[in-house]
Amino acid sequence: MKNTASIAILLITLVAVFFQHIEWKSSENGSLLVIDNKEFDLLGSIDNQWNRFTRSCKTVTQLSPSQENYHTSERLIKNYSPPQSKTANIASAWSAEDWILVEVEFTDLLPAVVLIQTKDNQSYIVPNAVWIGYTKPWKSAPYIRKYISKNGNGMPSPLTDCFEPQSQSFQ
Repeated sequence: MKNTASIAILLITLVAVFFQHIEWKSSENGSLLVIDNKEFDLLGSIDNQWNRFTRSCKTVTQLSPSQENYHTSERLIKNYSPPQSKTANIASAWSAEDWILVEVEFTDLLPAVVLIQTKDNQSYIVPNAVWIGYTKPWKSAPYIRKYISKNGNGMPSPLTDCFEPQSQSFQ
């Protein structure tokens, strides 16, 4: 067999093997790379990496349980939809200007990311900017960032850009 024929057969075999193990699956939520029936959010991974490379988090602070803003956020969330919301456990809280983004888990509710705004010394949950639920098999951070950004009118963009999920629910 000539070398060119061998190379052509090799390339055809490689392409055939590739398409037997790898496929691209699209749905209303986005696209997934499927390798041997395991789904991977390749576009979400790329989005996460690009976000980390391009964002600036100088104006964003991660809140700790010793800060008053943290406790105010916790009280607001626990009183948002009682009695189930009383079991709120904050996984992370991020602050920028008069805004706080809180990642929270509950005993009997789905996990959530809640946007809180303070105006005239009054803090409140922005009702249209509450992410509730899981995102698997898609990467959670890109989905949550897009949703909160779209619905958090006037919120500083570094707040969502710098949001990195900490809870097991979004890993």
